[in-house]
Amino acid sequence: MPKEIFTNISLKTGFSSLTCPFIILSLVLDLLVFYLSLMNREQIGSMTAIGGFVNEANICDKFLNYQNDNDVQIWLSIMGYDYQKIETLTAVGIPPRISRQTALNLGISEDNLEETARFKKADIQVRLEITVDNALCIENISLKKSNRSAGFNQVDKRPVDTYKRFWEFDEEIAKTLKLFTGELLPETILSPTEISTIGDNRRMFLTELPRAEVDYMINYFEQNKYLVISDILRGRGGFSADWFLVTRKNSSEEVDWILKDINFVCNFYCQGEVVISPRGSLKIGRVTMQRKGGTPDPTSLQFKINPLELFD
Repeated sequence: MPKEIFTNISLKTGFSSLTCPFIILSLVLDLLVFYLSLMNREQIGSMTAIGGFVNEANICDKFLNYQNDNDVQIWLSIMGYDYQKIETLTAVGIPPRISRQTALNLGISEDNLEETARFKKADIQVRLEITVDNALCIENISLKKSNRSAGFNQVDKRPVDTYKRFWEFDEEIAKTLKLFTGELLPETILSPTEISTIGDNRRMFLTELPRAEVDYMINYFEQNKYLVISDILRGRGGFSADWFLVTRKNSSEEVDWILKDINFVCNFYCQGEVVISPRGSLKIGRVTMQRKGGTPDPTSLQFKINPLELFD
């Protein structure tokens, strides 16, 4: 509840009991206005944008045109800025693989370079100079593009040993994950007769691995669920994401969008238990962990989400 409503309560309770019905009515109206403002804020975040914008360059161009672009003015409002008080605004795309010099040019310190390169999640960096207090504000945005017919997005993919270094799980969990991805072949733990009973002789599904070992791994992800989901969605370092912008293309070629604070997004995808999926992969809240497959690096571990769930 906002501070001004508490202030109104303290002032109004000083009146006589004869005015009590009017006090109650006034307080109800205050609360109604407050909650309607929240509803409008959510509605604004999912308004339809005609004409389409589907990649980082389009979004950067829109930000650079903030004085005339209604979508960007709404985004800035959601971020807490009055666009009319912005003196200068720059927006640049952050490449998937970033060079040392580019990172330094974007303000990353030498001490933070390695972590930033490993855990980068932002696709766009917006720099704002605010007229009122001459402050320089930086907002990093992760952009996800989806179609209604194909919602799932890969959000992170690395070899098991890389995640082992990041999250410090033990060798037993690493072995389970490598059998799951196929980095370790089933023949390392199964006899030829046993291999004939599994679905794919190149890897093992979690439903085919020893239950005690799988439960041990599940317990790890239950205990570290927020760390894992924060790393794969927010990242770490100077290019960690502050905001999550999802664009959704409809069959009519219109594009709508939703913009969410990254803390909300991490908590949203943390919702739910850590369980084995019907297909033998792992569900970590709303996140799916699976073997990448295909080419290149088919034995990497892959994490996927459905960004369209944020619209629901």
